[in-house]
This record gives sequence, C-alpha cells and structure tokens, in this order.
Amino acid sequence: MAEGGDHHSIQDGSDAYVAFTCTPCSEEGTSEEAVKYCLECDEYLCTTCTKYHRKVKTSRDHKLVDREEGKNKPKVATVTTKIKCRQHPDRDIEMYCGTHDMVYCLLCIATEHRTCKDVSSLTDAAGSSFHKNETDRLQEESESMKELLVDMEKTKQRHVVLLKEKKKHIQRRIQEIEVSMLEHIKTLSKQANATLGETYAKVKDELESDIAVVNRRRSEVEKVNEQLQSKTDNQEQRFVKVKLCQQIINDAKNIHATFESGGRVSVEFEESSNVKEQFLEVKSLGNIEQFRVDRKKEIQRQKEVNVKMLNDQDTCWIIDICKLDSGRFILADVYNKKVKLMDTDHNVINHFSVQGRPTGICKISHNEVAVKLGTNSIELLSVDTRISKLRSISVKQGGNYRGMAYTNGTFWVGKSPGVDVYDINGTFEKSVAKFEPSQMTVFQNSVYLTDNSDGIVCLKSDGTKRAEFRDSRLESTSGICISCDGTVYTVDHVSKKIVMFSQTRKCLGELLPSIPSGIIPESLCYDDKNNCILIGNQPSNTVTVLYLSD
Repeated sequence: MAEGGDHHSIQDGSDAYVAFTCTPCSEEGTSEEAVKYCLECDEYLCTTCTKYHRKVKTSRDHKLVDREEGKNKPKVATVTTKIKCRQHPDRDIEMYCGTHDMVYCLLCIATEHRTCKDVSSLTDAAGSSFHKNETDRLQEESESMKELLVDMEKTKQRHVVLLKEKKKHIQRRIQEIEVSMLEHIKTLSKQANATLGETYAKVKDELESDIAVVNRRRSEVEKVNEQLQSKTDNQEQRFVKVKLCQQIINDAKNIHATFESGGRVSVEFEESSNVKEQFLEVKSLGNIEQFRVDRKKEIQRQKEVNVKMLNDQDTCWIIDICKLDSGRFILADVYNKKVKLMDTDHNVINHFSVQGRPTGICKISHNEVAVKLGTNSIELLSVDTRISKLRSISVKQGGNYRGMAYTNGTFWVGKSPGVDVYDINGTFEKSVAKFEPSQMTVFQNSVYLTDNSDGIVCLKSDGTKRAEFRDSRLESTSGICISCDGTVYTVDHVSKKIVMFSQTRKCLGELLPSIPSGIIPESLCYDDKNNCILIGNQPSNTVTVLYLSD
C-alpha cells in the first residue's frame, strides 16, 4: 500500500502541512510533496521521483496519474502489468481478434489478421465477451492438463529407469556374446591342437618304425659283408653265403626303393574355408536401435453415447469426427446435415446446420474447423460456446466423396480416385495419390487415409507415399485415428474390427467392439484425455466409446 496522503511535516522548526507526501521519500525519512501517483506501484511520487520513475527501464511504462486520482481511486492500483506477446516477446498484447478468438500484439494484427473483421481492443473485448464460466472452464481444464502432465512426467521418469535397466541388460548380453565367442574360439583351438597332436604322434611312430626297419637291413648288410670276406669257407658254404647275401641286399634295395618313392612324410594345417575372412567381415555383434515399446491395448469397457438432438429429422450418420484443442469434439452428421459439438464428457451440447450433407471434417486451429459438403464447398466454422460460420470456399470436385484433412495451410480433399490439395483460400494446388479415401487424419505433418481396402496409406507433405499399413484381417477400411503415442487405429466396416499398427508398420493386434448387426462403423477419433476411441456409426443415434487399458 502507498504511504502518504494527508501528512504534517515539521522542518526547520516550522509546522508545514503537506497534502500528499512522496512514498519513496517518506521511506527515506524525508517529507516531499507528491505530484503524481503510480497505479502499478501504488505509490505517490514527488517531482524528482516522478522524473526517475519515468527514466528507469522497469517503470518507464507505468501509468502515472494526478495525485488526487490516486486518492479518489485507491483500488486502481490493481491494474495488471501488460502481458507480452508469445510471437513477439518485445511487444505487449493489446488487441483481441474475435475471428480467431485470441489476443495478439499490434504487429500480429497488422501482419496476420488484417483481413479479420472482428478485431477490437482488450477493454472492449473483456467488457463484451468475457465470461466467468469460461474462466472457470479453462481453470478446470488447466488443472486437468496439469494432472496429465504430472502423470506424464512420472511416466517418463519411470521410462528413464527402465531405459537404464535396458542398457545394463544389453551390456550384459554383449559381454555374454563376447565370452561365448572367445570360449568357442578356445574350443576350436583346443580341438585343432588335439588333432595336430594325434596326427603328429601317428606320423612320428611310422617314421620311427621305418627307421627301425632300415637299421635292421643295414645290420644284415654289414654282417653279410663280413661273411663274404672270410677265406676259410669251402665251396658249398661260400655258395650258401652268396645266395643269402644276395637276398639280404635285394631286401635292402626294396626297402630303400619303397621309402625313397614314398617321399617325405609331413604334417600340414589347412584353415577352414574363409573362416578368418568371415570372422573379420562381422562388423558388429548386433544392432542397437531406438524404438517404442508396443504396449498391448485392450478394451476396458464400452459405452454408447446418444448424439440425436430433439430437432433431428432422421437417424444420425456420424461420417467423421475431429477433436479440438480444448478436448471437445465436432461430429459430422450426414443425414441431419449438421455438425454437432460434443463436450469432454461426450455429451452433445450444441449444433450448427450446414448447407448440404457433410462428407468430411477437420480442425484448422484451436477453435476453427472446416466441413466439406456434398455441394462441392467447404464451410469454415468458428467453435466457441456456440458454432458460427466464418466463410465458404469452393472445390472443383470431391464434395460427394469422403475424407478431408488440413496441414501446413492446405486442405487435402478426398475425391474419386485420389486427393486434391487446396490452399486456405480455395485455390487448387495439385492432385496427389490414386486412392479413394474414406476418413483422413494428420500426424506429424503426414496425412494418413483409409483406402477402402486392407489397410492405410500414409502420404508425405509433398504428396508422395511414405508408407502403407496392411493386414490380412482388414478387408475394407473406413475410419482412422492416431493416438498421441503414434499408435494407428483403423476400423473395417465389414468385419467391424479395429486393427492397430505401430509407426514402424508392425501390427499390434486388434480390438473387437460390440457393434450391433445392421450398424456400420464409419469413423474414428482418439480421446487422449480419457484414453478412449470414439466410433461414429451408420445408421445409428449413438457414438460408441471404447475405453482402453494397457
């Protein structure tokens, strides 16, 4: 609170009356008469303090009023400091655009909202359109989102712990592979050495046996040579010795010839074919990859939500559903020519009649949607507490065909066959794909569409095909949605199964909702707040809600 106001001052022995004393000077023990009052600081300022208040950077933009106004309006000090623009941090938020239901600085208004018709000052906007229930709703929503983020933070912390454990597991496995490989190499080496030892012993024994034979023959030859030199033998003895000697010599010649012709006996080592090269060609023990763990999803419970309104003339056909940033949903009802607003608790709370049968719907911004009509036009709608029309654009063809998405400032409009791309003003840009889509959705700037066959086609932002998601359980896909973790869901309107895929195109299994006979599931939408899937049906006055559990 400001100190000052009516105050007596005694200076130099005189009793002087000061009507308004300067707050900063009073705190310093002196009494100076105030001339201004700062609304934001709640302080009276003398001439000198006023001068410096306007010079200091932190207070130069503060609003100063006459001191009497500060006295008469003491609560004026509650004025809030201006909030800076998110896009231009050096500028204050000063204007409100009703077309986009958001506040902006003057630069934003001049560059991005010059064509918007509903632009007003903050004072006028707060006075005319500000509602306490909206503040309460946003406060409740922010508290809910805070809880979700807290839970998400805890989940991510658990993921860090699991990631650390996974790293240790992989390290142990790498060590096991290393030990196993080394043990195998040692085993192979031991086997080779054992074989070498056996072969060596065998060859060595054969050589030593040959040496023994040679030695015996050599001894016999030496003895015969000695006997032939004897002079005492008669003719008969000499004849016998000669014959024996000839036999011994012949045996020695045969042994010599045999050993000589047999060559040298050796032991050689021949490596297994390319064993070294093959081993060196192995560049890694395995691949280290990052991927998301696919969590098994199942239906925890199912409920039916009534979407028929009192003034609906026909049974509902919810051909498309899109989710808003607020957590609410927009339903496209073909038979009743309406778009319907559903709250976060899945209750239909409002509607808007369109000029034709809707065949597709998508979100443009946090509170704007576009609905494609069978009249070859697209209506742009603003969604707040009620739904209102902003403008219309025309398309060449495709009104009677299903599917529409919005990404990077362009509409992707389904036709037969293929998809046409238009800019935000309805100017045709190009045709992409050759598939006839049913429902379309956007995830990370890529467009996903069901093609009435056995799966889903994913298109890059330039229109080229990025991937296909196929499974034999699918026959004619109609609806598609993608959860915040990237899981892709598609429903087959023949088998009434919902088949799930990861972003790596791996099939994660199926969900089997209970859809009555005669009812065809047409569209899907994922509710991340409640971890559930909304199914739009034909013909049916209810939307099926599947609550999932991991």
